[in-house]
Amino acid sequence: MAEHVVGYAVRVRQWLLNVAKAVLPDHFIEWYRRKRAYRRYAHALAYQVYDREVRLELEDLEGRVAASRAGFTDRIVKDILERTELILQGLDRKIEGVSARHGRSIRELRDEVEALRAEIEGLGSELRALRDAHEPGVMPPPAGSAHPETAAAEEAAQAAAVPTVPAAAGSPE
Repeated sequence: MAEHVVGYAVRVRQWLLNVAKAVLPDHFIEWYRRKRAYRRYAHALAYQVYDREVRLELEDLEGRVAASRAGFTDRIVKDILERTELILQGLDRKIEGVSARHGRSIRELRDEVEALRAEIEGLGSELRALRDAHEPGVMPPPAGSAHPETAAAEEAAQAAAVPTVPAAAGSPE
């Protein structure tokens, strides 16, 4: 029903405008149109000016508040720098802890590799001493072995089981 009332009001207004245009002189109608156009323009301009002044007043107010407090910006900057320094110190401690743990692990691995190299060298010199003590090409049976075939098989398995250790990354060898 509200749509019907609105539509009726619009039709009545349009009918009245048409009657006024037919009855009133043209110069009065032009004057009235100019007056309405000026009112619409002034109304819109007033809103724009008001909005600008409100924004400018807020900016001025913020500037005055910041300027009225002596050292306000300095205190904020100092606080931010102190917090940043604390964060950097914490990160530095974490980095030092990680590097110390990794450095210790690397040293332990290097020591272990050196010990294995020394053990391999000792086994190699022991093997050469055993070969030199016997005839070339004939190996003595290992201790506790009753059959020469078993001794040869055990010796071949032991020779195959001696690994070669590559040099550690970063070592001078």
